[in-house]
Amino acid sequence: MFYCQNCGAKIEFAGKFCSFCGFSFEKSTNTDEKDARINELEQKIARLEQGQVKKTASSSFSPWMAILPIGFVAAFLGFFALIIWIVRQ
Repeated sequence: MFYCQNCGAKIEFAGKFCSFCGFSFEKSTNTDEKDARINELEQKIARLEQGQVKKTASSSFSPWMAILPIGFVAAFLGFFALIIWIVRQ
């Protein structure tokens, strides 16, 4: 008896798939892709430790991050005020 790696269900017999979630117990053939991804992440960690990380566009502050929410709130309040003005007439 063992437990499913995906959902944690108790498995009574050794099969190829979990009877609860359908998780495959067979080893996947895409280990080369996993190894490549692991190597890529290890290189990024090494660069982080050395302090050679470049700033990306998502990590830097943009003025639009402040302007857009304020604009959405102003538009919502303007629409709400317009509805009230129409109902009162």
